[in-house]
Amino acid sequence: MAQKPQDYHLTEPPAEPFAEPGCPDCLSLSVTSENARSRGDYSAGSDANVALRRHRAEAHAA
Repeated sequence: MAQKPQDYHLTEPPAEPFAEPGCPDCLSLSVTSENARSRGDYSAGSDANVALRRHRAEAHAA
């Protein structure tokens, strides 16, 4: 078994992205993520979260 580096530390997973109020695209991606996780498809849930983060950065950047 490979050894972990001495400075190896576990970190908290990133917070779940949230839908911007009133944005149908955010809502759709949020629902997609929730539905995927509810059926145990964590890969699809993660993909939807990545898409939601990307959408928020492009469409709602301040």
